[in-house]
Amino acid sequence: MPKFYLTFLLSIILSLSYAQNNATIKGAVFDFERKPLEKATVSIVSEQDSIVLTYGLTNSKGEFDLVRIPTNKNLVFFISHVNSLPFSRRLNLKPNEKLNLDSIVLGGNSIEEIQITVSPPIRMNGDTLEYKAEYFKTRPNATVEELLSILPGLQVNADGSIIYQGREVTGIRVNNKDFFAQDLKIATKNLDASLIDIVQVIKDKGESKREIIDDSELPIVLNLKMKKEFLKANFGKFYGGAATRDRYESGALVNTFRDTLQVSFIGFANNINRQGFDYSELSEHGGMGRAENHNYVSYGNNGLMNQISAGINVNYDIKKKLKTNLMYNFRQNDFYDDSENNSEIFLNDIQENSTGKSNNENQNSNHELRALIRYHIDTTSQISYSTNLNNNKHTSNYSGSSNRWRGENIPILEGNNNSVSNNHSNNFNHNFNYEKKFKNKWFLSINNSISSRDGKVNRDNITNERYYLFNDSLINQHQILNSTTGYLNLENRVNIQIPIKKKANIDFYGRQIINNQKSVEDIQNNVNSDIFQDRNDIANNKGLKINTYQIGTRWNITAVKDLPITLGIKWHYVSNYFDYYQKLENIKDKNTYWLPDLRLSFKGFVFQYERSVENQFFNRIITVNSDLSPTYTTLASPYFENSIHNKFSVRYQKTFTKSKINFSTYISQNNESNSIGNISTYNIENSFSTNGAYQSGPTKNRNFNLSLSKTFLQNKDWNLSYRTYVYASIFNNYAIVNGEENKSDMTYGSWNNTITFSYKKAFTFTPMYAYGLNSTKFKFSSENFRNVNNDSHSIGATLLLNNVKKFRLESSYTIKNQVAGVNDQRQNLHLVNASIYYPVFGKGELKLSAFDILNQNVSNYYGSGGNRTYFFRTSTLRQYFMLGLVYKFLTTDNKK
Repeated sequence: MPKFYLTFLLSIILSLSYAQNNATIKGAVFDFERKPLEKATVSIVSEQDSIVLTYGLTNSKGEFDLVRIPTNKNLVFFISHVNSLPFSRRLNLKPNEKLNLDSIVLGGNSIEEIQITVSPPIRMNGDTLEYKAEYFKTRPNATVEELLSILPGLQVNADGSIIYQGREVTGIRVNNKDFFAQDLKIATKNLDASLIDIVQVIKDKGESKREIIDDSELPIVLNLKMKKEFLKANFGKFYGGAATRDRYESGALVNTFRDTLQVSFIGFANNINRQGFDYSELSEHGGMGRAENHNYVSYGNNGLMNQISAGINVNYDIKKKLKTNLMYNFRQNDFYDDSENNSEIFLNDIQENSTGKSNNENQNSNHELRALIRYHIDTTSQISYSTNLNNNKHTSNYSGSSNRWRGENIPILEGNNNSVSNNHSNNFNHNFNYEKKFKNKWFLSINNSISSRDGKVNRDNITNERYYLFNDSLINQHQILNSTTGYLNLENRVNIQIPIKKKANIDFYGRQIINNQKSVEDIQNNVNSDIFQDRNDIANNKGLKINTYQIGTRWNITAVKDLPITLGIKWHYVSNYFDYYQKLENIKDKNTYWLPDLRLSFKGFVFQYERSVENQFFNRIITVNSDLSPTYTTLASPYFENSIHNKFSVRYQKTFTKSKINFSTYISQNNESNSIGNISTYNIENSFSTNGAYQSGPTKNRNFNLSLSKTFLQNKDWNLSYRTYVYASIFNNYAIVNGEENKSDMTYGSWNNTITFSYKKAFTFTPMYAYGLNSTKFKFSSENFRNVNNDSHSIGATLLLNNVKKFRLESSYTIKNQVAGVNDQRQNLHLVNASIYYPVFGKGELKLSAFDILNQNVSNYYGSGGNRTYFFRTSTLRQYFMLGLVYKFLTTDNKK
């Protein structure tokens, strides 16, 4: 091992010393009219293997300056612009050479170029950034997610989300058509990188004719353009594997593409906690996608899961006017979770401790049907309609036991609990949109949307508890709860856009929103008896109707070059009608607000301010006090006020082509006029308690992220790069315990670092370090409220070896230091994973993988809430060894 690290260090030193002899190229690009070409793409590619070595965009004067270019190598120099013919020139630069190409005129150049017949590696096509996939080499059987992760300017996070210029990508299309639109990871984790010809990064305004002056806030969408041989083809893959401890995985992806018709089927099943269709072990084991790398609890990923999913996606274009999409997806997730917990409760000079164990089995099944139709009436108008139907069922079986004591030998509580719950809900959504652009360039849009949901809940709960301080009472209680819920949201919107000048327009709009929510309960209860009592006197029956009307205008102006400004103001009227089903006197309130907004963009900076009104408090409403339990009362909280939000944000993105750095950052603060806190009391004499919600004070919630990548060395043989991503979120909570109020800052954050070192794509070594933070800090120092600081450290590396006598090896080793108890005890985990691949059957591959070889994987969480600190340990995926096979197929239709 020391020899390996010594070799690695010497390789870096030699590579960096080699890099000191690099050359530079600068010049300026003009169009055929001798006008400077801004945003022309200038790139250097290795002639031998077509790897992109460096690239940049020309500035407003058409100038470019490329540095650190390898010498004594055959290179190809590309220039491309959407409005001009592309050109290239072969180069072989000498060490420390500074090549000045002066003025390059596309379409009539003053230096000797050769017109190219293929696309450049990276280019701006209007406002769309395009990557030619063949220039970015991936390993065999790599997914689209892996391809995206190596494209300059794109970042793929551990959860599968994609970031471009500091903003999250909202969707992925295939050949400009929806591909299982409900989840972009279905495309990134299922499609092979080898299918892709061009990756487009689009600031998406859809097919709308609306004039956009500042596109900085348009949603970011990726479009995957497939290679020609797949445009009329049947292709896909099948895979399966069996492992020790009864672990398994299987899946299939089948696609049929024909000109105007695309049909895709996907199906997979596994019980190794894999949330998608990804056969690669590297992204799962070494890419921070497994439970051992999570820095805070993500309840959907802990425990053991058996997942089955199947879906079909159909796109069909009828001529050029009508586009249709139909998608159906079924998903069933079965979770099994064993957990242990410990907590400390502080009450002035008294401390109580508790322990508990629980077992929980959850079954979730979901059917989703989505349809979209878009019709172009003519070149100036279109109609689109989409609808979504969703049926969801959830069943839970829970059993648990707990003990609570004070000091060393004063018992407080012993008990066990068993419950069964069944939830069923139906969801319906529809959206209708009409757009028309008139001859005078006025633009009209009309939108109608409806969202409805109805649900039924049945919960059967049995508890057997002994309260030592409550007259040493034995309480056996059986509760049966049936509830029905309803939700309806209707929204209508009309917008007229009026152009003033080429770079100025005004929007006038009106909006109506009608929102109805309700919940009705039926409660049957018995305590130390076999006879049930009707307790609908304390049923939390409630309804809330919210009517909202808005009239506003927004001015979009670019008076100064590169400085688009958007100013908006709207009148906002909202009425809230609280219906308490005759348990209380109903309440109705009305309020009007003036809500301004502002956005400024300048050379990568985007500053934004928005004032809004929020009233999402229905779930916190409790109509009347509930004394269903003899030792516990839920306090009524029937009414909450609207909350006014003032949100400020700054975003900055910059690509430094000379130093090969991509940098982006985002900072925001949301000031809320009021919030909802938690209020509780606890009688230390008899252990009787109350709990509820109350209208609490103002809060400041802050978010920050930063992404930076740096390429130190890139040539046909070697690659050395570094990437870091920082995320932090701070939000406020209020709590009152026995009359004492406090305010907390709760912080969640992570810092992930990776260094990638590769040689000829045959060897890739990726050291990584990750830091996770979860802390609670209270405003006032108190015996009742204790600060908590829970952090974790992970350091490790992944190793990839390709084509070693046809074998391919992926492996990872991580040391993770994490909390191991309620008193912040620590432990080190040594997590080792490995996979070996071997090609079979021409288009197939055999895989032998080993997960958690040392059998040390655990999932822990440490946190704080009010006057309580707590620690959880949950069951998670442990060691297994799996043998699997993947097979790909492709049949093409070459008929003309």
